[in-house]
Parts: sequence; C-alpha cells; structure tokens
Amino acid sequence: MTCAFADPREWLSEISPAIQAQSWQQSQVYATPSSRWCAYINQICLHAFLDWISTEDFPKASVWYSFPGKPAFWEFVNGTAILLEGKRVVLIPSEAIDDTELEVPQEWVDILSWAADYYLAVQVKPDSEWVRIWGYTTHEELKSLAHYDSVDRTYCIDARHLTKDLNAFSLSYQFCRGEEMKAAVAPLPQLSTEQAKNLVQRLGNASFRFSRLAVPFKTWGALLENEQWRQRLYQQRQQPQSSQVRVNLSFWLEGIYDNAWEAIETFLLFNSNSLAFNFRSSSGFGVGSIKRAKLIDLGMEIESQKVVLLVALIPEDNQQVSIRVQLHPANEEFYLPVNIKLALLLESEEIIQQVQAREQDNYIQLKRFDGEVGECFRIQVAFDSYQITENFVI
Repeated sequence: MTCAFADPREWLSEISPAIQAQSWQQSQVYATPSSRWCAYINQICLHAFLDWISTEDFPKASVWYSFPGKPAFWEFVNGTAILLEGKRVVLIPSEAIDDTELEVPQEWVDILSWAADYYLAVQVKPDSEWVRIWGYTTHEELKSLAHYDSVDRTYCIDARHLTKDLNAFSLSYQFCRGEEMKAAVAPLPQLSTEQAKNLVQRLGNASFRFSRLAVPFKTWGALLENEQWRQRLYQQRQQPQSSQVRVNLSFWLEGIYDNAWEAIETFLLFNSNSLAFNFRSSSGFGVGSIKRAKLIDLGMEIESQKVVLLVALIPEDNQQVSIRVQLHPANEEFYLPVNIKLALLLESEEIIQQVQAREQDNYIQLKRFDGEVGECFRIQVAFDSYQITENFVI
C-alpha cells in the first residue's frame, strides 16, 4: 500500500489489486452474500489500518480473536477490534459517500467484553481503490453524544462530535493511557444451555437475513458474547440448509414422503379445534388429492411462533398435476401473524404470485397452479427478518 495525506489530519491509503483479491478470497467462508461483502470490506479496512499503524509510534497491534475466531464476528456484525497493549480500538468501515456521521453496531458498545476505548471511522472505496481513516471517538462519547437507532441497533454520532485529527489520536493514545475512555456498561444476563441451543438452532439458518435483529438485544448480545455459542452459531450457518433440498412430488404420488412432510391428521391430533376447522373450511382440495403438511418455526425468541405449510396435489391427465399451497396457524392460534407472506417463485427467484395475511386471516393460499413432470418451483414463507424457501420438483 502507498499512503497519501489529502488532508494532513486524516489518512488515505491506496488498495492494491493483490490485497483486494486476497480479501475477496478470504471472505468466501461466510454463509450469505451480505456477510461475505461485510468480511471483504473489513479485510481491506484491516490491511489498511495495520499498514498505517506500522508507520506510527504505536506498539505492535494484534487483531482481537484472530482466525478461527474472527470470522464469527463478520458473519453477523460490521467492525474489527484491534488490541494496542492496554487499549482496544474498533474499526468501523463504511462505503457511504459522505462522512456526516459514524454508525457503530450496538454489539461493539453494549457488550461488556466487546466495548472499545476508541472507534475509528473508515471510508472504504474498493472500486476507487482507496481507504480513508477520517475521524474517531471514544466509548464514553458514543454513550453520551450519539443517537441510538432502535430499528437497526446502531449508535449514530454526528461528524461534528468526532475528532477529525488522526495526530490527536496518536497523542491521546500515548499520553492518556491511564485515562478511562469507557462509560459504564451493564453485564448481559447469562443464557441457559437450553436457551442457547434453541437460539443457535433457530438463528443458525442462513435464511435469516438479519439474525442480529431477530431477537431482543440482551438475548442476542448474551449469545454472541459467549465464544462457544458464537462459534457454534457461525458453524451452524455454514451448513447446508434442509430447505435447499428439492422435495420430489412425484414420490408423493407413489406414497413416498419426506420425513419433514407429515399427514394432516398428525397436526389435527396435536393441535386445537381451530386448526381442524381451518383445514376443513379451506377450499381447493379436490377428491383424490394428496395432502402433506410441514411445521415451520418463524424463529421468534422464547414464545416461538409456528405456522403450518400445506401442499396438496391433484393428479391430472397427460402427466400433469394441479397444486394448491396454503399457510395455516399452529400452536392453538386461530389467526396467522399479520403481514406474513406466502409466495410462489421460479428457480430464477422470480415471484409468480404472492399473498400476504391481513388481520384475522385464519389461513392464506396461493392460486391453484399446474405443473408437468420434471418442472421445478419454490415456495417461500417470509415474516419480518425470517425467510425460508422450500424447493420442489414435480
């Protein structure tokens, strides 16, 4: 890397093609496109910072939780923690065009063992091949001056509250080592083994687009702070999900079924009369239809909410079948969660049809559609940050 000081108070570095290629290769261990991109940006940011720190009067820097621990952070949270002897610095990279504010994920602020002394604002532009460190703040300033955004769980501090002179950062570190930079942080509650296992099972599904927002922060933070559970959650998300396996509907016509797809009578036996009423009153099942159902956990913490996905086949002539798909409530619930969506997709992810539950809908269904032997399609259930897709072949 080469350094240039467009403003003597900040630091600008070029990104070499070799560093970009290396960073991209290292990011491929992550489960989703968004986490891979997060890792890519953080790798570039980390290279730039270590290059800069080597030219300054700092002790040797080390990455907090190096591999194999480090990947677990970038699967869920933007940012990288650096240890400089007795102080911790968190790098927060951003691709934002402007530098009007710094957004720090709550995990780096309110998890006691994660909280840093300093937070550095880093602008990363892979296409333009440069990295810019343009300001910093302290934990105490974040807690007292930043606005907490409860929607995406970040502390947003206006640029006017940041120190934009990196020379001041060097001086602060050297001459204020004994000064406390952190505000008080309350410890998070301990999770029971059963709670942690349930969370890993639910949030470990890579279909969760924003797993960090799927449960209350105290619960999420407690899970993430525990190194054992954090690693297990990371590993769980790397495993192939069952939803990627195609369900062969031709086997259903021969009386052969996947273990996850059960007879409707199984659900009627263990659920309330409301579910039985929903099944009996729902229309669209002709005589001779083959019906199977699957229980889907929506991933809500503690008071878990479940729904039942029902697929019915009606054999037709000329190797065709008609298909009806419905979504029903479960667990003694009479109505579906408001705004839950049921969709039919092609393999290309194109949505062919979609329906959304309103208030007091006791089931929703897609329009009946036809298919031929060998055709593939997908059924998707989406609710808040949770999304699961079932793949089928006729």
